[in-house]
Amino acid sequence: MTVSPQHRFFFIHVMKTGGTSFVEHVRANFSDEQSYPAAYTSTQMGFLDRIETYLHVPKLVADVNAMDGQLRIVLGHVPYAVRSLLKQEYVAMTILRDPVARTLSYLKHCRRYHTEHIGKSLEAIYADEWFHASFISNYQTKLFSMSAQEALAEDRLVAGATELPPRRFLGDGQSVSAGVQKMMDETPSRTIMECFSASTGVIQVDEKRLAIAKTNLSQVEVVGVTEHYDQFLKQLADRFSWNIKPIPHRHVGEEGTISPEFRNCIALDNAYDMALYEYARTIAVTQECQK
Repeated sequence: MTVSPQHRFFFIHVMKTGGTSFVEHVRANFSDEQSYPAAYTSTQMGFLDRIETYLHVPKLVADVNAMDGQLRIVLGHVPYAVRSLLKQEYVAMTILRDPVARTLSYLKHCRRYHTEHIGKSLEAIYADEWFHASFISNYQTKLFSMSAQEALAEDRLVAGATELPPRRFLGDGQSVSAGVQKMMDETPSRTIMECFSASTGVIQVDEKRLAIAKTNLSQVEVVGVTEHYDQFLKQLADRFSWNIKPIPHRHVGEEGTISPEFRNCIALDNAYDMALYEYARTIAVTQECQK
C-alpha cells in the first residue's frame, strides 16, 4: 500500500508536540526528493542555512514554490498562514498538545540545549521575557492566528525588540557587526531564533485571535493531539494510505517533579491555548469518527 498519489501534505510542526517523532513516519512514506526541507538541504549546507529552511517563512515559501510539482510533503516550524502562500494545494496536518505539558517540555528543552539557560530552574527560564513572549505565551494560538503578512515579516513584530538586522543581511553569520556578535556570544539561542522564526516578537493574543485560530484549525484536514498520537497516525493510514510502522518517540523530555503551583501558573498564563487545545481535541474526535 502506498500513499495516495493525488495528495500533497503540509505539516505545521508546533514545537514540542511530538513532531520530531513524526518525521520518522515521513521518511518511511516519502523519498527525500519528495519532502521539504530534505529535498533542499545537503550535508554541505551551513548550520544557519539548515535552520533557515525549517523556520524562516520567506525562505520556505520561496523554496517550496520553486519546486512546483516535485514535492509531496512540506514540514516546518511555521504558522498556519503559510498554507495560503504556497502554489500547490496541500492537505494540512498538525498536532497540538496540552499547554502545560507543552510548556514544561519546551522549558526542559531550553535547559538542555540553550547555552543561556543551562543550569537554570524551569521557573527561571519561564521568567525569561523574550522566550516567554515568543515561544510560551499562548504559542499555539499565535501560530494559528497569525496573518500571512505577519508570517512573512522579516523585521520583528515589536519595534526595538532586538538589535538584529533582518535575516537577509546576516549572510552566513560569520561576518556580523560587533553588536550582533556580542548578542550571539551572550544569548546564542535567542539570536538564532530571532533570525529565523516568525513567532518571535510579542503578539498580543486575545479573544479575536482565539476565534481566528479556531477557524483556521477547523480547516486543517488532520488534527491530532499529542496525548492521542496513535489516533493521529491512524487517520493518516485509514484516510490517505500512509504506511505506519512502530517508531519510538524521539526527544522525550527529562523527568522531574513540578509543583502544582507552577503548573497552575502556566495554565492561567495560557488560557487561550487551553481553549484552543480543547477545541483541537474535539476536532480530532470528530475527524476520527468521520473517516
